[in-house]
Amino acid sequence: MEIGNEGKISFLDTLIIVKEDGLIFDAYRKTTFSDRFLNFHSHHPLCHKRGVIYSIVDKIIRLCHPKFQNNNLIDAINCFLQNRYPLELIFTAIKNKLKFHINKINSSNNNNGLKKFFAIPFVNSVSDKFKPIANIFTCKLAYTIPNTLKNFIKRGKDKLEYIHNQNVVYKISCDNCDASYVGQTKRQLKTRIHEHSSDINKTSKSPSVISNHRIEKNHDFNWSKVEILDMEPSYKKRLISEMVHIKKQTHGINKQNDTESLPYCYTNMIHSLSTS
Repeated sequence: MEIGNEGKISFLDTLIIVKEDGLIFDAYRKTTFSDRFLNFHSHHPLCHKRGVIYSIVDKIIRLCHPKFQNNNLIDAINCFLQNRYPLELIFTAIKNKLKFHINKINSSNNNNGLKKFFAIPFVNSVSDKFKPIANIFTCKLAYTIPNTLKNFIKRGKDKLEYIHNQNVVYKISCDNCDASYVGQTKRQLKTRIHEHSSDINKTSKSPSVISNHRIEKNHDFNWSKVEILDMEPSYKKRLISEMVHIKKQTHGINKQNDTESLPYCYTNMIHSLSTS
């Protein structure tokens, strides 16, 4: 529990100061603050590094009382320099952020609609080449970084048995030939596998492609060794992943309309990457 002293009390990264006519705010640094931000030489896109500067400057402008802003900006600049940020980039970013706030005050609140974003993994000198393509569709690129802390730090949770996983793209292989089926589900994998295996028992005029293969060839599928090809919580991305893996099959039994949304121009590239 925080205890106030001389009319001041800290709350998160903010120092609240009690005055006779109200409250004013200053930035507060805990004793554990390390002055470390995202290093400029790290493998991240430049927009992420600008974003670090923008977020700190934005916090100083929006939260700190004007009489504290100058000293806080000086402290922030020193922190950026310690993290190898070029002085020119620092001053340019600060200038842009100040200009943004001035224009925001002077202009009316015009709602231009929500911006569309498309996320891609960041690869230095490669990812930026997608910008012209994104501009065609009037959307902005957002970069994801594959190497995150969660990839290196174990959280101590027991690993799920694979059949309990959700939001997966999976492949079921025939036990008697090289035929295979690729599908996707947001539910637990074991639920979807049970539906596939029990479909043959239904009195339906249109059995599934798996049931057709079992009936026509007198084959069965290896239900105990279903392969998880991908895990993706986003439904649209999961559908794209499913289509790609359907195309990668050597002898897939999926219907043709399962991949009709995938442009034909990608077919040769997918086949060249095929390992199925």
